Amino acid sequence: MLVQNNVPLAPLTTFQLGGNAKYFISIKTTEDLKGALVFCKEQKLTYAILGGGSNTIFRDNGFDGVILLIQIPGIRCLDANESTVLYEVGAGVVWDHFVEFVVKQGLSGIECLSGIPGSVGASPIQNIGAYGQEVKDSIVSVQCIDENGNQRTFSNDECQFAYRNSNFKSGNFQNYIITSVTFKLSKNLEPCIVYPEVKKQWELFLSEKKENDKKLEDRYFYLESLREMIIKLRKKKSMVVDDKDPNTRSAGSFFTNPIVSLEDVERFLNHTKKMGYLDPPIYDAPSGLKKLSAAWLIEHSGIKKGDIYPGGVGISTNHCLGLINIDGTTTALLAMAESIQKRVFDTFSIHLEMEPVLRS
Repeated sequence: MLVQNNVPLAPLTTFQLGGNAKYFISIKTTEDLKGALVFCKEQKLTYAILGGGSNTIFRDNGFDGVILLIQIPGIRCLDANESTVLYEVGAGVVWDHFVEFVVKQGLSGIECLSGIPGSVGASPIQNIGAYGQEVKDSIVSVQCIDENGNQRTFSNDECQFAYRNSNFKSGNFQNYIITSVTFKLSKNLEPCIVYPEVKKQWELFLSEKKENDKKLEDRYFYLESLREMIIKLRKKKSMVVDDKDPNTRSAGSFFTNPIVSLEDVERFLNHTKKMGYLDPPIYDAPSGLKKLSAAWLIEHSGIKKGDIYPGGVGISTNHCLGLINIDGTTTALLAMAESIQKRVFDTFSIHLEMEPVLRS
């Protein structure tokens, strides 16, 4: 186990922001992790977990403790039958590499999560989702190690998944470190084509194919075509990491879509009607709640794509939920986020929650 000193954190995040880590350890096995935890305890040092860095913000003065970079590899088939396949996947596996692998096997369950940056180990923490699909629907269990080096496995139910949330993010499991995730994928369930934007593009794709095109009967071709389409949609919004696109120096969607009660929706609709907005987007959410569009709220509070803020930060030119680092600082980024939250609240009395995690 190699302990490094004063390692720059900015290159390890998609924001490319943040100072140095006082100590830094790359974790490639569960034994590495156990050893690192012993080191932290003996030296009385705080630690923080880092995966793909796509949902993490570090302050400008860095992290005065130990950063544990989770790089545990491996995709292992645990079981397979005529309808499903069970895979245990190392927490350090790049998320989109796993999605690509699954799609090429002709398996459905996570195809709409193509192009999402980050690692497999981070996927259960905030229950990643996109285009009508959430990772919770394919997760069987999550394997972890606690701060004392004890191994635990949590079932899907125990994780208490919710919209962009879980027990690992805001519940009782925040002190557990994920080492692998077990997924169940389907050999025969139809791909998820429910999101309006996806349905529209998919229908256009089908219309361009000949009626007797035999490829459309091929499940592999069908899934890979859908994956390619999802990635193209994300790229148009600068939601796929690309060194050539400055808009991807971000954390993707910076704010989550607000989940509100029916009473809040009624007040919201009365307010927007007075403002002259007759049809704001509202979606169903679990437990009889409703989901508002954070992007709509931001745009209709007067904030525009491409807006520049003090300190070298701004709004993506392709998506108003993309807060980007141009040549700025974490301090400037957080100030911009706070000003957007205030603008939306002053306009609609709705509070936006940050999606990325601030490490300090």
